Amino acid sequence: MDASDNNGGRAAHEYFADNPDFPAKTIVATLFIGAFFGYLNDTLLNVALTPIMRDFGVDKTMVQWLTTGFLLVMGAFAPMTAAAIQWLETRKMVLVTQATFLAGSLVCAFAPTFGVLLAGRMVQAVAAAFFVPLLFNGILTIFPPARRGTAMGVLTMMFTVAPALGPTISGVIIDHTHWRILFGFTAPFMLAAMLLVSKYLTVNLSNITRPKIDALSAVLSVAGFGGLVFASSNFAHLSALEFAAFFAASLVLVGWFARRQFHLATPLLNLRALGYRQFGYCVVILASSGFLFLGMELLMPMYTQQVLMITGTATGLMMMPASIAQAVSAPFFGRLLDKKGGRFVVLPATFALTGAVLVLWTFLRLDTQVVMISAMFALFATAVSACVTGEAHGLNALPKQLNPHGAAILTTINPIFGAIGAAFFVGLTNIGEKLSSAATLQAAMLDGIHLAMGSALAVGVMMIFCAAKLKPHQK
Repeated sequence: MDASDNNGGRAAHEYFADNPDFPAKTIVATLFIGAFFGYLNDTLLNVALTPIMRDFGVDKTMVQWLTTGFLLVMGAFAPMTAAAIQWLETRKMVLVTQATFLAGSLVCAFAPTFGVLLAGRMVQAVAAAFFVPLLFNGILTIFPPARRGTAMGVLTMMFTVAPALGPTISGVIIDHTHWRILFGFTAPFMLAAMLLVSKYLTVNLSNITRPKIDALSAVLSVAGFGGLVFASSNFAHLSALEFAAFFAASLVLVGWFARRQFHLATPLLNLRALGYRQFGYCVVILASSGFLFLGMELLMPMYTQQVLMITGTATGLMMMPASIAQAVSAPFFGRLLDKKGGRFVVLPATFALTGAVLVLWTFLRLDTQVVMISAMFALFATAVSACVTGEAHGLNALPKQLNPHGAAILTTINPIFGAIGAAFFVGLTNIGEKLSSAATLQAAMLDGIHLAMGSALAVGVMMIFCAAKLKPHQK
């Protein structure tokens, strides 16, 4: 199939997938590969940090930049993707992004010094910032609204499964080879994706308008959003004063960025998309889901290892059903959303999520059965998958010209609220532990965890309120 065939198909069909000759699944799969490995890289180095410290002679504070810096750059560049996607044809944009990621991986694999390794890692992060918006935009232009939920369900699976697989893959590779192989591991997949894009992506999925990119907005985006991720990710390493200063300064810059977007003829990120209430409610639900999930993923191992005093291996096995449940349920929720609508999927999910947290908050003790914890955390994680799948409902509410901006907004909030959630839960746990009058360290830690979970209940109630505002499915 050549470009002329596809363009003719687009003229006859409002969406590419309406044309039976268009390879919709193949194209989405090639875009999915890049996005999957972008998110896999969030956690791929977690197990490898210790041998990297040994090989390069760096300390913990320095080596953590390989993970913190990745999130920082990814979150900081995400707001710029909406404008960038409208500058190049989709095929060129995807190939440039994939090639950039591949180049960063090769730099990391052969890095002679830690500085070079860190630089390669940042190159990877820039590419990772573009992968998901490209995939989002592809889904929005290829599939009609009634079929987007299924595709978004697969995307939700990637959001949850890829970071969960990172430490497992990393551990196996580190145990049997060398940490440099981690970067070579992704190269064949990225090369295969580039070949598929070259062969099948023969149409342009975005309108090429080449909007003017406001330089000040770009600076404010990088500094503001990057500062939020930095402050949140380094909560444990910063003093209370340093954290407050970084966080407050970053919020000021983000506020300045947001205000400027409403006064520009061509905003870098069109925040008017948030004026569409259905999209706005879904943004709050998605941000809250990331906030709670990353926080709970940190909180549960703290509880099992420092209160119940079980091993790391046992903790991993306890949390495994949650990962399996998310992988299995996300595509199902996507198909259900297509048939029944966002409210039908998301509203019950917010009740299930809040109920799971309530049960954990009520029954977590010094001797709680691990089976119960595993079951409730699996229910919580499954509900998160359903909530995240609801982003399709929000994107369907936007006009086509706002699709790239809607995708960029969703991509921006994911790492930021995840990092903030992790910092918030750890911080509240530490506060609760210090305020506790318990006689033992385990009991004091439990008091801190109860305080953090109490705040999670408040977030859950807010999610229920927003989900109740979603409009029912209209056939």
